[in-house]
Amino acid sequence: MGTINFEQEIKSLTPLFQPESLAIIGASENPSKPSGQPLVSLINAGFKGKIYPINPKHTTLCNLPCYPSLKDVPGPVDLAIIAVPAKFTLGELQQCAAKGVKGVIIFTSGFAEVGPEGAKLQSEITDLANKTGMRVCGPNCMGIFSSRNALMANFSVTELPERVLVPDFLGFISQSGGFGTAIYQMIKDKGYGFSHFVSTGNEADVDFSEYMGFMAQDNFTRVIGGYLEGVKDGQKFITAADMALKNNKPILLIKAGRYPAAAKAAASHTGALVGSDKVYSAVFKQKGIIRIESLEEYQIILSMLASNKYPKGKRVAILATSGGSGVALADKCSFYGLEVGPLQAETRAKLDSILPDFASSANPVDITSAILTQPGLLEQCAEIVINDPGIDMLIVAFWALHGDRSNLEQMVRVSKKTDKPVFNIVWGPEEAALQALHFLNDNLIPAAKEVDFAIRSLSVLADYSEFKTARNIQTNEHQSVPIPLNAQKIAGEILYNLKPGAKLTEYEAKQVLRAYGISTTREVLAHTAEEAVQAAREIGYPVVMKIISPDILHKTEAGGVILNISSDEEVIESFNQIIWNAQKYNQNALVQGVLVQEMLSGGIEIIVGSGKDPVFGSTVIAGLGGIFVEVLEDVALRVAPVSNLDAQEMLEELKGKQIFEGVRGKEPVDKKALVEVIQKVSRLVEDFPQIAELDINPMLLFPKGAAAVDALIVLQ
Repeated sequence: MGTINFEQEIKSLTPLFQPESLAIIGASENPSKPSGQPLVSLINAGFKGKIYPINPKHTTLCNLPCYPSLKDVPGPVDLAIIAVPAKFTLGELQQCAAKGVKGVIIFTSGFAEVGPEGAKLQSEITDLANKTGMRVCGPNCMGIFSSRNALMANFSVTELPERVLVPDFLGFISQSGGFGTAIYQMIKDKGYGFSHFVSTGNEADVDFSEYMGFMAQDNFTRVIGGYLEGVKDGQKFITAADMALKNNKPILLIKAGRYPAAAKAAASHTGALVGSDKVYSAVFKQKGIIRIESLEEYQIILSMLASNKYPKGKRVAILATSGGSGVALADKCSFYGLEVGPLQAETRAKLDSILPDFASSANPVDITSAILTQPGLLEQCAEIVINDPGIDMLIVAFWALHGDRSNLEQMVRVSKKTDKPVFNIVWGPEEAALQALHFLNDNLIPAAKEVDFAIRSLSVLADYSEFKTARNIQTNEHQSVPIPLNAQKIAGEILYNLKPGAKLTEYEAKQVLRAYGISTTREVLAHTAEEAVQAAREIGYPVVMKIISPDILHKTEAGGVILNISSDEEVIESFNQIIWNAQKYNQNALVQGVLVQEMLSGGIEIIVGSGKDPVFGSTVIAGLGGIFVEVLEDVALRVAPVSNLDAQEMLEELKGKQIFEGVRGKEPVDKKALVEVIQKVSRLVEDFPQIAELDINPMLLFPKGAAAVDALIVLQ
């Protein structure tokens, strides 16, 4: 989908979030009912727009005129909440369309989540929304909350927060109403303000990606959060993520369905299409989406974003009040990918001048129990360390004492003076530690007592900073390697003449690859033994010979491959043997000939390929061949289009990447050539989305260049 069309789609969501008038169909004044909660909450919160309760059984509700039906409302209605049984929902939705209502929130359940009959009803909602342009949230949802206009169009967020430390901060989208509400409450209690909170329900019309796009463009949302089970339209999701990236808004998602059992549960829960988790992870990496692994981690990352300080790199200093705790923290930092490097000599000299002889100015800095006898020592040491130009962030670990705020106040002052993150690990008796954490949180100073969550969060944010820096350097995200001028035309002459589901032979597949500038082995298709001899002489011995048949794609199993052929006599013998083996393997196979191919030696075996994901479309994989791919599954994956930077990052992800640099006396190989092949494969599957599978396996990577040895292409 085009960005312009998507921008128009998300603009059409405005009435769901900023209505000037609102009707509640099936309204009640009982706050314990979903139909009553919004009316009571809207009035109590001071919603500035007009409120129209709709219920034929009442003439007034909560001292407001109550109308028998929507058509009886005297003025225009921007947003309607439907809270009537499922069997009446479609009729009420049709009345909304007739009235010219622009946005509708359907609380009612009993649709796609309950079975075929409900799914049929839901499809009628979708059809009506598409036909009229009316935007529908739900059904089976808890609704929408927007803070700036006190829009309580939901039955889960019942009151405006009493304490907001950071207003206009987080927009949150949840595909689980109950779980989303629990997260809302937890984050609200920290004092982090919500711009919007959305329970998406069954997404009969508006889906997760559109809400994400709306918040990416919303001036009052700084961070986008969400609980995600599945995406319906992968391209919409990617477009929304690009918008957030462009507008410098981090996206933090809890993505359920990592494992098959969970994925199955997620699909039945929302009816959403849950794609391969590896593909979701790849999209998150490409678009800088932060995947949240726990609620504790969510709170810690939000606290750092609320303080508006990101680590610019991974170099960390540790300041601890005991040597043992400092070493333990250093181990954790290394485990999560942070670098505990040496402090500069000048920094250490300054520390040594104020620390007692039995302390240590090395990183981690051990200030010992001197913190008890030298008032202000923690602040002095922290200021010295954080100003070290070789440090990106500081972790300070200390013991909380009942009723003593001196250390806490020192850390608040240090944090306010620097643009680098200062993270506090607070230990001590439960009550004292909690009091300390509350004090620091209220001053927007990131702190925690859970070491693993804290350090992993710091590492995740450092990765995010590095991601943004790399993208800023490579400003053209779609920067890609050039392909030959007539690539699409030449490949199209082969691919467009094939039927859906066709499987290209190695010979045909390599013609397509060569059209896109991907080097292959030198080879000739021979139809007779004599042609094979002539081809072998031209190529030069030794050669490989392979059966070429659309009905025999696994050539080795059929005895259709013979290696290291070194003479004319062996060529003739091999030709006849391969044909005989093929006929024995499948007597009905269409044999197109025998491929005579140069026998390459040396090089590293690589696999590059493409698959089709039901949500995100064409994917590209790359990895080391042989045991690495078969046993270790050491491959990296991205969704097309794959940029130059994406391809480089794929190689860095591989566990066996050290092999590229040369081991046991071998020369380093040409990683640039592999990066180009990855991009060319990406471009090929972009140009020809009918390619369902593509395998270059193996490709040999040399100190200079690369060559595809075998290839397979399968069409949808």
